[in-house]
Amino acid sequence: MAALGDTVDSVRRRNLSTVLELVHRGGTPSRADLTALTGLNRSTIGALVAELVELGLVQEADPGATNRVGRPSRRVVPDPRPAIIAVNPEIDAVTVALVGLGARVEHRIRHELDHIPSPEEAAAVVGEVVDELRSGPAQDRRLVAVGLAVPGLVRASDGVVRWAPHLGWRESSFARLVESVVGLPTVADNDATLGALAERLFGVGRGVDQLVYLNGGASGIGGGVIVNGQPYRGAFGYAGSSGTTGRDSTIRPTAPRWAARLRRR
Repeated sequence: MAALGDTVDSVRRRNLSTVLELVHRGGTPSRADLTALTGLNRSTIGALVAELVELGLVQEADPGATNRVGRPSRRVVPDPRPAIIAVNPEIDAVTVALVGLGARVEHRIRHELDHIPSPEEAAAVVGEVVDELRSGPAQDRRLVAVGLAVPGLVRASDGVVRWAPHLGWRESSFARLVESVVGLPTVADNDATLGALAERLFGVGRGVDQLVYLNGGASGIGGGVIVNGQPYRGAFGYAGSSGTTGRDSTIRPTAPRWAARLRRR
């Protein structure tokens, strides 16, 4: 019976995650929309939405205009209270943003520096900015996690920064440093990989399953690849990255060969 209970609970959690993801990505779907998108029946959707409301993750709103026959279905919208902290360390600044459900970037603070920060200094800056947000724009918000977008090679399994050439960071547990400072669960990934995923989910690449993304800034050039709708990572989490590996102009792409050919076309 325990195994059966675990299975039922895992299905419920997966369904909750699916519904929340649809609301997060899709704006304001109605209950009827969620029923059609998930293939679940109306009573199941009603129970899942009610649980997400109780958890403070979504809210229900009056139905919008519709051409459907019958009583219009209530819309399900992101709850405005939950938020995460997004962080991007660079050679001349640490940028921290408050981001709500629905990918709303609500506040962005760029803390400029006159030198390249160490991982410990960057984590301390994040702590100071988060304290500022907590006493101001985020004082009535429920902060749930921190996401770090690092310009360098980040191990997918644990978020360790193996090598961030322009920052000079090697084998840095930057995520753990930030987590110890802000007291929130913290994850890290390569900034360009996250940029590619963000464009795939919310930006110009929405609905595109094959995508090559390039970015550039003070901390160098980076790239990410989306294959079949998912970030291309390879065995160790570094595949798909491309860019400079030092302050000289040596370029050492780690993208797959087919991606290099695609860029040349």
